[in-house]
Amino acid sequence: MPDSLALQYGYRHLGPDQARDAEAFLRTADDMLHMVLLTLDAPAEGSEAKLARLASAQGLLVEAVTALGRARVYLPGVRTYTVDFVTNGEPDLDRELDRLHQLAASLLWHNHPVLPARSQGQPLAPEDEAQLALVVRELTTQAKLARAMRHKWLVASAVFGMLAPVLGIALLVPALASGAIAAVELARGAAPPVLPA
Repeated sequence: MPDSLALQYGYRHLGPDQARDAEAFLRTADDMLHMVLLTLDAPAEGSEAKLARLASAQGLLVEAVTALGRARVYLPGVRTYTVDFVTNGEPDLDRELDRLHQLAASLLWHNHPVLPARSQGQPLAPEDEAQLALVVRELTTQAKLARAMRHKWLVASAVFGMLAPVLGIALLVPALASGAIAAVELARGAAPPVLPA
């Protein structure tokens, strides 16, 4: 039997009422899938934080596939997974987080034509744009201060080092301590090296 005939006789007639009934489930699924991706993209260090992210993402993904399954009753083209497939995961924590991310991204990708469209942004009014420019300027100033404070130990080391010959050897110990702390801070906050293209 051709697929079109199977769909025609396997499901009731898909009219505007069925599309309206599916819309609530699709909206729920869309929100849940985006929440899964936001949960999994959040930075987390330590196994307890990763376990909390895993539990949240898994619960949200179960809600998403349940909503997609209900929408599939009305729209046969909706793609979804079973709840068992979502909950039976990898024993390794990092691999399971990656698997859930892949499942959520895959469901968003495959169901994009039927999921509710996101509203498009409109240009800002001139007064809103001026307010936004003011906020960005303030944030830029704060970012410069934060960047300067990141190097405070390096500055302290340089000052103690320059004053050590003038004021005596007693400032050499704080200069060396400040230099060691500056090296640790710089190593810990250093950006990864950028490979040439």
